[in-house]
Amino acid sequence: MTKAFYSISIIYNILTRFLPTNISNNIKGMRTFVDNTGACFDVSVHDMERFEDIFKHEAGKDSADFKVSRCLALPELKEEATMGGGGGYG
Repeated sequence: MTKAFYSISIIYNILTRFLPTNISNNIKGMRTFVDNTGACFDVSVHDMERFEDIFKHEAGKDSADFKVSRCLALPELKEEATMGGGGGYG
């Protein structure tokens, strides 16, 4: 993204807008960059070629205000949010 974002849901929205459901539903482990300008996630090897083809096609359009690329080096990521409480009753 060219601007910082404040909710990872914007990344999910972009992915689900362009990807078939069978690919978008299999995206795992999404985490945002520390500076909120992007996110990393896992795409299955089976889906990778189609995933890259779809976003390569979109990158050629002027309306694309985002960039999708294969991660060559893992950027600094935000810590995963944890759900509250340990549930220790006793």
